[in-house]
Amino acid sequence: GAAVRKLIVGCEGRLKSMQVITTNESPPKEPIPFHHELAQTPNPPTHICFYCQANSEGAEGGATPLARSDSVVDYLASKHPTFLKRLQDAGVKYVKTAPAEDDASSALGRSWKSMFGATDKASAEQKMQEQGYTWTWLDKDDCRIVSPKLDATRVAPNGRVSFFNQIVAAHTGWIDSRNVPEQAVVFADDGSPMPKDSLTDLVAFLKEHEVAIPWTSGSFVIVDNVLTCHSRQPYDPSGGRVRKVLAAIASGFKEPSASVHAAAATSVVLSSGDVMPAVGLGCWKIDKQVCAEVVYQAIKAGYRLIDSAADYGNEIETGKGIKRALDEGICSREELFVVSKLWNSFHSHVDEAIRKSLDDLGLGYLDAYLIHFPIATKYVPIATRYPPEWLFDPSDKYPRMEFDGSVTYDQTWRAMEEQVDKGLARNIGCCNIGTCMLSQVLRYARVKPALLQVEMHPYNAQHKLLRFAREKGVQTMAFSNLASASYVEIGMAQASDSLLEHASIKAIASTHARTPAQILLRWGVQRGTVIIPKSSNLDRLQQNLALFDFALSTQEMAEVDSIDEGRRFNDPGVFCEGAFHTFCPIYD
Repeated sequence: GAAVRKLIVGCEGRLKSMQVITTNESPPKEPIPFHHELAQTPNPPTHICFYCQANSEGAEGGATPLARSDSVVDYLASKHPTFLKRLQDAGVKYVKTAPAEDDASSALGRSWKSMFGATDKASAEQKMQEQGYTWTWLDKDDCRIVSPKLDATRVAPNGRVSFFNQIVAAHTGWIDSRNVPEQAVVFADDGSPMPKDSLTDLVAFLKEHEVAIPWTSGSFVIVDNVLTCHSRQPYDPSGGRVRKVLAAIASGFKEPSASVHAAAATSVVLSSGDVMPAVGLGCWKIDKQVCAEVVYQAIKAGYRLIDSAADYGNEIETGKGIKRALDEGICSREELFVVSKLWNSFHSHVDEAIRKSLDDLGLGYLDAYLIHFPIATKYVPIATRYPPEWLFDPSDKYPRMEFDGSVTYDQTWRAMEEQVDKGLARNIGCCNIGTCMLSQVLRYARVKPALLQVEMHPYNAQHKLLRFAREKGVQTMAFSNLASASYVEIGMAQASDSLLEHASIKAIASTHARTPAQILLRWGVQRGTVIIPKSSNLDRLQQNLALFDFALSTQEMAEVDSIDEGRRFNDPGVFCEGAFHTFCPIYD
């Protein structure tokens, strides 16, 4: 590490493994810049656990800002792609001049003796050689230490590429009488410095997107050290100010059993704080005759996310499958994440609609309730027809959709918020809207949308929408993950549209010894979306979960991205006119 650390306790013999407790002696009035803990070393920890033992009430400063490092990669790919590619191709080396004795006046004053547990130059050289460092001895027994080549990005546990390094910390914080930031981190291939303009922009991006934890006594936070970088705001320790935040670092993951691998190891955290699996079972077009069995088998195979909707017409059967799994103790209700959706004809009757879905599913609450389409049609009572589908009166001589002009989307949203207040929905969200409409919802929402479900696959990648939602803290769910696969049998796509036969997808699948479908699904989770593929086949259900023991390279992700042609298969502006005699565009 960079800062001086004072040894408090050595715990040999009292715990299963050697433990060392230290204090960070970095000057409190100086900020600690964004960094990944020990990223400048060959074997950094995977997690950091923070616990606030004490913090003076009302005292300013000392918070711990966090930032998503996968979002940093997205930002650099958009604004500084040459810099990002150079980092990934060349790797980095860290350069630090360390004193012989700890210097508590400097934020990077840790001595070479402390860094390597050495008592003299000879023992330090032995440790540095063992760990792949190079060194030069300077005046006053200072030592210029150069790390081995290290990667600047890594694949995080969520499958996305993360900006994992100490570049920002070196650029903004590795400054004292012995060090200057321009020399603190260099490209590993030729020793050249980082471009200052790119780093300046990056620092501003992190500042704009940070989330600061204002410590209170008893606060406890676990940080994924690969996915998340952290920092520390300065604070004034005078006047009796007390701030004690304990941190523990750990390495490695406990390997879950195969049956719960996806549920245990692959999830996202919503803005509400709820944890949501990254892969789920989509229930659209699962036949009612087999739906209960498919849902049961999916949960048994490890699925913990079930994506349902009133309009799918199989929520009773979906509920039976869930009940069977719960009754057999395969999982608890709390381990499941169940989604349903408000149909078009219930925009003015939200409470009635959610209670009907809950009754059919046999549940007391939904983990997420989404507005299915930004289309309000005239109310059809449940006793008249359920699910009501698209037509107002199918028996009419000229059956059509009939719109309800008396209810606006914001009115419907306020009724959705009431379901959260009542405890009937833990999260609410939207489906099938774009950046403009999502921006409007975010402006007036009291309960912010936690989820946005849209059609998203390589033919319709929607890069801007995905980025916008991520920057606003809205998790994107992608449906139709295999593009045309679900639409051929209903006449909305041709067999020749299949991405499963696309040359690039097949080539990447061959490289990884995976199926083309797994490559498409891996692309979805690796870009940070929750995916909900549908299958009634047990083997394919299991294949659809087997996405987290491999990753696509940056080049492969870019190759799949390049397939994008802005092509939708599920577009009411197209199918409604032919099927329901009503022109109903929702996209430009």
